Amino acid sequence: MTRYFKRKWDESRGDEFDSWGASTWYFEVGEDAYPLKQIELYENGNRLKYHSDKAFDDYGGLGDQALDLEEFKRFEIEKEEFYSEWGKSNPKLEHQEILDLISGYLANNYSQRFGQALFNLGINEFVNKTDPAKANYQIRDIHGDSDAKILERIKKQLK
Repeated sequence: MTRYFKRKWDESRGDEFDSWGASTWYFEVGEDAYPLKQIELYENGNRLKYHSDKAFDDYGGLGDQALDLEEFKRFEIEKEEFYSEWGKSNPKLEHQEILDLISGYLANNYSQRFGQALFNLGINEFVNKTDPAKANYQIRDIHGDSDAKILERIKKQLK
């Protein structure tokens, strides 16, 4: 039977990410009490999520020890609460792709400011790119642009 737990840790990580603060951990565990899925929410807003397809990253990983179910008994939650949080910590594929492209660009162009990267990647752009004397030489409003359109502009700029 799959079970779900939510537990708050008041201690910080004790590593180079110590400034993230205390955390709340969510677990989905199988019959053997080993984590199947895990979410870590930190005071600074960082979210980490691990599962069989993403067992580790640069910040941590899916627990490799069985939970002590007797110790965790008082932290048990309903499946719905776990999956409500799981959905929040699962960005849309387009969002993740945009973030990955921006991150890669900044890693290769580390002297640029973030705002410069947004312009250079075509995320923000001018309505009229050629003639500053014209009234429409202004930043276009991208509020209504779809994620797919923004991805298309970024990929075009990276070519």
